[in-house]
Amino acid sequence: MNTIPLTFNGWEIPYSVIGGTAASPAEKPPLSVVLLNRGGKYYRSSVFQALTEAGFHSILSVENNKEPYDIELLSPRFPSVKFLIPQKKLSTGEMINAGIAEASSDLVFVLWNDQRINSTTNIEKIIEDVSANPMVCAAPLLSGHKFDSLPVQMTPSLNKKQFQIQPLPCIKDLEPTVYPFDFTGIYNRAMFIESGGFDSSISNPFWQNADFGFRVHLWGDEIRIFNHFKIFYESDIPVENVITDASYLRFYLKNLAPVLKKHGAVLPLQRFFPFVYQSGMNAFDSWLYFRSASQWISVNGMKFKKDAAGLLDSWESVVS
Repeated sequence: MNTIPLTFNGWEIPYSVIGGTAASPAEKPPLSVVLLNRGGKYYRSSVFQALTEAGFHSILSVENNKEPYDIELLSPRFPSVKFLIPQKKLSTGEMINAGIAEASSDLVFVLWNDQRINSTTNIEKIIEDVSANPMVCAAPLLSGHKFDSLPVQMTPSLNKKQFQIQPLPCIKDLEPTVYPFDFTGIYNRAMFIESGGFDSSISNPFWQNADFGFRVHLWGDEIRIFNHFKIFYESDIPVENVITDASYLRFYLKNLAPVLKKHGAVLPLQRFFPFVYQSGMNAFDSWLYFRSASQWISVNGMKFKKDAAGLLDSWESVVS
């Protein structure tokens, strides 16, 4: 069982970097691109071309294959692109952690190789807005390849005492969302690292993303949707796996179970026995999960500005 990294630097991802031979500007760029790859090799050349023509001069392509077959061909064609090659298969969050750690700019634009920037999007205006109002992540409006808008505003709620994250269409600009759908958005690098990044011990992408986003809000920071920041998919829209698996148990212990006290959040010991019953695991394995979460909270408890109950109570006022 993987333990929860206590800080952003608590994970180790051995990787190598190839390419990026273009001359560096005198000043670091305000925005770097971290490009995530999930297959579809035919996208690679066209997406690099599109990003380069859009004026991005610092692009980091995070591979998820130890031996990408086409880098020797692509690297000379796109000297502004660096290829980050991990020594093991990474979860989505680990790919982003590695990419943001390697980036040198203050803002990092994370997107997938099957996503394209809408022609109406003014990236310079978004950079200006995000720089003026710092937040952990500025999330975009997303649409399918037929430009049908997706419900990307993720809202926390309780339904018969069961916690839920409900996707809603985003109508107003700068609406808060629990997490950026499909991990896509412009991240503030310093704030992202301070938040701890994505938890490498959570393998399910849905709960990994929800854990990150929930933590951001519990620690008093924000993720908001910019309506003039529009991105569309050229392939099928990914389906989120919301099954309550072992990844959910991590999410629950780190985000729903802690209680805010005078000197920060704590994980009450009396939560253990209900957790054993609900987890479906034996008492020993349940204790390993519980202890790992307790250790994480003991290190980070002072960063909590509210607990889950407080966040749910205040969400309507945050939205308004």
